[in-house]
Amino acid sequence: MTIMKKIKTNGNMHTVIDIGNSKVCCLIGTTDKNKQLQPKVIGFGQHVSQGIMSGKITNMKEIANSIARAVEGAEAMAGFSINKVTCNISGGRPITKVFRNEITIQNQQILKSDIIKIQKENIPKKIDNYKLLSSSLIKFYIDNFMPVDNPIGLHARKLILDMTYTYAEDSVLKNITNAINLCHLKVENFIITPEASGIASVVQEEKKNGAIVIDLGGNLTSVGIFKNNNIIFSDTIPIGGVHITSDIVRGLGCKAEDAEKLKILHGSVISNEIDEYQNIDAPIISDDGKIRSQIIPKAMLTAMIKPRIEEIFDLIKNRLSVLSITEDIETIILCGGGANLNDIKHLTNLYFKKNARIGYPVNIINDLPEIVENPTFSCLVGLLIKSLEEENLTIALNDNSNFFNKFGRLGQWFDQNL
Repeated sequence: MTIMKKIKTNGNMHTVIDIGNSKVCCLIGTTDKNKQLQPKVIGFGQHVSQGIMSGKITNMKEIANSIARAVEGAEAMAGFSINKVTCNISGGRPITKVFRNEITIQNQQILKSDIIKIQKENIPKKIDNYKLLSSSLIKFYIDNFMPVDNPIGLHARKLILDMTYTYAEDSVLKNITNAINLCHLKVENFIITPEASGIASVVQEEKKNGAIVIDLGGNLTSVGIFKNNNIIFSDTIPIGGVHITSDIVRGLGCKAEDAEKLKILHGSVISNEIDEYQNIDAPIISDDGKIRSQIIPKAMLTAMIKPRIEEIFDLIKNRLSVLSITEDIETIILCGGGANLNDIKHLTNLYFKKNARIGYPVNIINDLPEIVENPTFSCLVGLLIKSLEEENLTIALNDNSNFFNKFGRLGQWFDQNL
């Protein structure tokens, strides 16, 4: 990467990269060593994505160059170079599964050994062509599925544990790792896009009680469900903002960059009577191949955008229909570039019959660049927050056994409760 003079810092550095289908973004943050000060951003960079489609690399050299340019921008702002990153993953349809284990308590009083035993029960088998990224404890139950926060010492006949496991396609992970390695960087961790977006935009009460996160990206729309402070389901829809832009190109006969501008400046998903009389200036490719200005009603643009959003929502509805848990969830958070479309919140309310809101990154990081305070960058901010959390968890796990290291947050739970 860019050669720079090293500077002395007072905290620990965290670098995250959001590799999207339209842009690559990099954020460098720092924390106080004593964890007494709020983390802050010291570097930000972004560059247009090339060589990637639907989260899968199509040209290694091009995407590596996009990553390098974004990282160099963040390094220039921070004043020093970095060597390791945390990265999102959205291609290859990442999988999040919930597994339930159950054991009989021998002496009817739950001991620490019972916690270890239930963790070893029914460890999920490997999924072909997929790699396990992370695992998290969701909830303990005793006897007739009575939820408990800390089962140690409680009298019960049965102990039940729900765990969530997240997997990503192995080839996607390897290709992104190779692209990042070409930039002389090392991947420290991968986090799926809906989890990162949710971490940045879902408040604590929503994470506990339940929330659906919809990240409307460039080529992909990522979906995640949070419950009991964990992501318990994830899926990917292979349609995003690029497809809306393509619809406008075909519908109006204009250039892609002009269609993108029209979408950003005037795009809406709900039409009203005023839109029939509100005109916008659209640059159209005429019969002689020249760009000519043409006045069109705003309602015409909305008529091109709304069907595609409805298609995305239909696919999401179908994916969620098999999950009974979504019936009790009343909150939807919209992230990604598509969340900036006018009236998208209102349409979501009508379509899903749930309370929707726009997922702006939560304000827990100092010196966040103004451009990043936007739903488009929820994933990027979430990656940084998660990276900070993982550092604290790693420190806590270093004193534990390899067993607890293997199963992620369970080690943290022991530290806090035993």
